[in-house]
Amino acid sequence: MATSSHLIVAAFDFGTTYSGYAFSFKEDPSKVQTNSNWYAGNLVSLKTSTTVLLTPDGAFHSFGFDAEDQYSNLSIDKNHQGWRLFRRFKMVLHGGKNISRSSTVEDIQGFPHPAMEIFTMAIRFLREHLLKALMLQKTGISESDITYILTVPAIWDDMGKQFMREAAVEAGIDDGRLKLALEPEAAAIWCERLESSLHGDTFMVLDLGGGTADISVHERRPGGTMKIIRQASGGPWGGIYVDDNFVSFLSEIFGEQTMSAMKTEEMFDYFDIVREFETKKRTFHGETDAMVTFQVPVSARALSEKLTTQNLGDRLEAYRKKHGHKIILRGDDKLSVQSIAMRSWFDGSLSKLIEHMKSVLKEPNMKGISSVLLVGGFGESEYVRQKIRSGIPGMQLVVPSEAGLAVLKGAVMFGHNPSIVTSRVMPFTYGVAVQQVYDAKKHRGVRNPYNDPNWLVPDCFEVYVRVNEEVAYDQKVTHLSTPSALTSAIPVYRTLQTKPLYITDPGCEHLGTLYITNSCDVPFEEQEQEVTFQFGDTELLVTCKPRGSEKEEKLTLDCLV
Repeated sequence: MATSSHLIVAAFDFGTTYSGYAFSFKEDPSKVQTNSNWYAGNLVSLKTSTTVLLTPDGAFHSFGFDAEDQYSNLSIDKNHQGWRLFRRFKMVLHGGKNISRSSTVEDIQGFPHPAMEIFTMAIRFLREHLLKALMLQKTGISESDITYILTVPAIWDDMGKQFMREAAVEAGIDDGRLKLALEPEAAAIWCERLESSLHGDTFMVLDLGGGTADISVHERRPGGTMKIIRQASGGPWGGIYVDDNFVSFLSEIFGEQTMSAMKTEEMFDYFDIVREFETKKRTFHGETDAMVTFQVPVSARALSEKLTTQNLGDRLEAYRKKHGHKIILRGDDKLSVQSIAMRSWFDGSLSKLIEHMKSVLKEPNMKGISSVLLVGGFGESEYVRQKIRSGIPGMQLVVPSEAGLAVLKGAVMFGHNPSIVTSRVMPFTYGVAVQQVYDAKKHRGVRNPYNDPNWLVPDCFEVYVRVNEEVAYDQKVTHLSTPSALTSAIPVYRTLQTKPLYITDPGCEHLGTLYITNSCDVPFEEQEQEVTFQFGDTELLVTCKPRGSEKEEKLTLDCLV
């Protein structure tokens, strides 16, 4: 996608817990600006929470910290009935295979709502907020001057990427001016610009966000470019799992009924707990003998006494006996717990992350890695950094300033120059179903029923690119299609096998279908469509044109149901 005709590149980092945007002008692309006016109580933040509030009739009301505060105020006045608050819904797209246009996300009360609507509302808010900010800076800006970049985890499936693109288009972004950026790649681009002190030409990027840990391996190339030398990997090991363990701890102390009631009756206090813990999470060092103190609103204790049969003293004693951790109630609104307890909230997901990093570093072609670039909001935690350093000793850990903004700012830089990433490694073998002339040596398990030397074997897998193959970002594969009807359907398949023979082989799956509208003015047998696949970009791109024509059309590989 050419960006030279656009005056502005604007990027949205749509995270599991926090979201934000940044932009820069073509005249000075490295001068990346972010919105610094997200307010959470008395705090000013460079990102806002990924939270959507709907009115009782299902209309969009607000987004971010404002949505949380609005719902809290409604709760205080007992006017929140029917209002619906959605948080951390991005994780519904992790895993990919069960994603559809009818997928749902749950509000904080557990009631479902169409996911596409919630994602669209969130992106539309960010888009409109950005446009207002741009208009205040520079007059005469048209939206057609903007190239939009939307960040996604590199470990996401094709389905998740398509879902995000469709939500963005539904939110009012022109499909032709939208490009996806892979989060660890964007972070590396920004940090390379800062001339970070990474050792060697090959390094690992660990993007540790709220929901996922995203790992990729990069190699510096001449001219300030880079290539990806290993397919992205990772898992659901982000900061929200520490948050979940903290809430489970509070549920054990005050009762599950109490914590559920706080989400309806004392929402303001609930968000205070969550926001304060976010700060504790970042500054926690994990000292063995230390005590960690949390502000606990009086409402939590009052609700606990009202809703549970056990008094708080008995609950604290039960916790001490079960876990062996020291815990003290200080006055009416403070709770201190031994540091080892808080460490346990981190260690489950961190141990999985570190084991995965070790397995990657042991791979034969990863021997040249001596540095890890740590970015993402969860990567700002002191304890997380300590655990990674001790888990992979001898490896240089580089944490840039404002690690939580590296993805966002790098996505803007990527939008100005998408070719900065020269190649990527394929996560799958991709191809299409074709008929092939029977070959007894090749077509195992198939008998030629007519002994016809020209007999065509159905359901053969024609491979275009193979799993773990390095593919240039602009490398293209062209498939010729002769139509037999007004609409041609080309099913696309993928597998983790290197050399699949049939689309029915174990592990082969139908990814999606391409649809081509053919001319009715020319006999079908005289038509031939050139269908061109580009696998090395951040998402699978497909175009088609009649053979001999220069009129090219973008096709959508429909992976959603």
